[in-house]
Amino acid sequence: MMEMHSFLTAKQMDIPSPDYEENISFRDLFEFLYQISEWIQKIPLAYRHGDVEANTVYVWFDDIAFAEEDFWQMFGMYLVLLRTRWKIDIFGTEDSSRETVWLTLEEANHHIYGVQKTLSGRPVDTIQSLCLRIQCLSSEQSEILYVLAAATNWKSGAVALDWKYGSFLLEENLAMPAQNSCFCYGSVFEEMKPEDMLQVLTFQQKIILWTGFLKNGFDYAEFEWLYNTISKDAVSNRTEWELSLHTAMQNLKYTIQVSPNDFELYDGHGDRRYFSFNSTSYAERAFLKILFPINT
Repeated sequence: MMEMHSFLTAKQMDIPSPDYEENISFRDLFEFLYQISEWIQKIPLAYRHGDVEANTVYVWFDDIAFAEEDFWQMFGMYLVLLRTRWKIDIFGTEDSSRETVWLTLEEANHHIYGVQKTLSGRPVDTIQSLCLRIQCLSSEQSEILYVLAAATNWKSGAVALDWKYGSFLLEENLAMPAQNSCFCYGSVFEEMKPEDMLQVLTFQQKIILWTGFLKNGFDYAEFEWLYNTISKDAVSNRTEWELSLHTAMQNLKYTIQVSPNDFELYDGHGDRRYFSFNSTSYAERAFLKILFPINT
């Protein structure tokens, strides 16, 4: 974005540098983004243009205003630490003139400064919107960063991803341990309860879970979490779970015949399926808990 304008330095402030060295990981970057989201109470959007700016990801927060001095006080140290792996520039708009404002780090005389640049060279105190331009070391890194930024549940600071990202989450100190799970999980926190990990799942991921059970009989760990959460009457999005089950059944051409005293379930081949609350399969019991909430 800085390529589109000619900027003039408007002001700068000294940013303290840590007197220690840290091994910076993606977890630190995501903690930074999570803290911004918490600070301004907004969920970010993410964008990556793989063909033109293959190493760059944009993360932005719309419809917000912030004081530049507060931003540097809150996040200046984060940016100093993160700059060893990522070049992060911040863009926004001045409210009255609508000119673009650029915040960046610059080093001079062994000091690091938070520098504000504007088109007019006039300093700005309050900035509208917040767009972070994050430059990675490779296109592979930026692709993973985009996937994480787009998939993360920013209210909980956690994400559920395909297992192809499992080793990355582990290497970058984001992984949450989970055995026999359909998805791998990452979080900015060291611990998460199973019911919190369920909250991270998207509607499409829930369909994948139900499909794995109905088509292949997979009894994923997520079904144990779901069964136990339902048993504690702690599921906050039960309708979504029911709709995702309904969608998976439709996709697999399952049919149900229900009467006041009977229930029959048939798969896409016309074969009758039998499930029981006495089963050792948490998937079966979770399935029945969703279908028969009054009797459970």
